[in-house]
Amino acid sequence: MKDPMDDPVLQKLAAANPVHVVPLTPEELARSEAALHRIVTTPHQDQRRRPASMLRRWATVVAALLTSVAVALVATTPASAEQVLLEAAENAAKQPPLSGQYLYMRSQVEDPYSFPYEREIWLSRDDTVLRDEGGVSFMAFYDGKDGFDPSLTRVMDLDDEGEMSTFGNGESITWDELAELPTEPRALERRLSEGLSPSGHGDEWDLWTQVVGLLRESPASPDLRRALWQVLAAAPGTELLGAMTDSAGRPVTGIEADFMQEIGQREVLLIDPSDGTLLEVRTIDADGTLAYRATMLERGYRDVAPDVEPYHCGPGSVPYVSC
Repeated sequence: MKDPMDDPVLQKLAAANPVHVVPLTPEELARSEAALHRIVTTPHQDQRRRPASMLRRWATVVAALLTSVAVALVATTPASAEQVLLEAAENAAKQPPLSGQYLYMRSQVEDPYSFPYEREIWLSRDDTVLRDEGGVSFMAFYDGKDGFDPSLTRVMDLDDEGEMSTFGNGESITWDELAELPTEPRALERRLSEGLSPSGHGDEWDLWTQVVGLLRESPASPDLRRALWQVLAAAPGTELLGAMTDSAGRPVTGIEADFMQEIGQREVLLIDPSDGTLLEVRTIDADGTLAYRATMLERGYRDVAPDVEPYHCGPGSVPYVSC
């Protein structure tokens, strides 16, 4: 009779116990469970003649294998929000720095007062170009229409509107100031906290939204992104939501921050810890309804931006509507 320990899956499990465990694939897990079932339920022809020591040895092997399966399953489940955020931090620092004339980002946004719409932005040191369907979507929603026409959205040059290329959510940080931010997490937290104007919602909420804003839409270096994730990992009140799917159908890990006392809402981050990418942010009201969602669909660098469209198309033209 073939020795069950000749099974490569069982050998893989036994060798891994009690140290590092290699996570099993669904196929391997099914095979291991079937093999364990055969060991403990199939009678052997000469089982009665086996000495007690042999039976005890088999019992020890079976117990070790069951322990290995349990450890393998536990090892694939993150223990805490802090652990996931620190994993995202380390993997963000490993990503190669990218370059180009413009940092390009495309996202989809949803809120209760408009139809879901797309937002595109091209950021450079010299100018900021934006194509945001939010205005057209809001007007169509307000007018009671069934949807909106994306082609009505114009491309704007924010520099021409008197805006500057800045980053963050609460305190505007210029391109040069971003490069000067410390990459040691405690120093970064102090620097960001000192530069924030009080919002009236508490220091913890102010810091959280500023850090998330920099992770969402800024050309932060890999080292700075690591520090930003580390700042969030040290924030109190975070909870691990576990494996989820974002609005684009991608597998993500959910992290929640409870700000019910500050703003009556919860903030949710959907991230890919394997490369430290923030893929989606959500704001949830006290009754569980979605107050805001932004899903990052594309992020990278471009050498050119689209041509800016004129603000007015003639008498009676409407802002956000192009010719």
